[in-house]
Amino acid sequence: MKASAALIRKASATDLEIIADLRWRLQMNDFEADPAARKVFVDDFKTIPIADGLTHWLAFDGARAVGVMSVQSVAKVPSPTRRDGRWGYLTNCYVLPSYRDTGVGRRMLETIKEWAIEQRFEMLVVWPSERAYAFYERGGFARYSDPLTLNLPS
Repeated sequence: MKASAALIRKASATDLEIIADLRWRLQMNDFEADPAARKVFVDDFKTIPIADGLTHWLAFDGARAVGVMSVQSVAKVPSPTRRDGRWGYLTNCYVLPSYRDTGVGRRMLETIKEWAIEQRFEMLVVWPSERAYAFYERGGFARYSDPLTLNLPS
């Protein structure tokens, strides 16, 4: 498939089952696990309300969903120079293995970057897997030593 043939669009509430299925695949590293556990996850996922400010994007090859990326809008504390500051946390980024290296992920990322600019986000932040750093760097992301993080006990 050519990346230019992929349809990239915002997801709607009717797409929750598709998003849940792709999320399962991402979290399970494409390992075909227990179908019953997968069904329970997908059914549970569909009942969880989508958080305010969370936008999912889907890529399709015809009727088949082949990728997902999600952006959580994070409001900043207002400042004297900008009262509506926001940034985006890019998460849940996944493309089916057979569609990787076809440009679908690149097109999804380009679409999201254009949308984020329209939304007046100050930045997009992503915590990629080791193998995905090069992909995001090709997309214009850069590594910084900030922020400091504190992992809390669960």
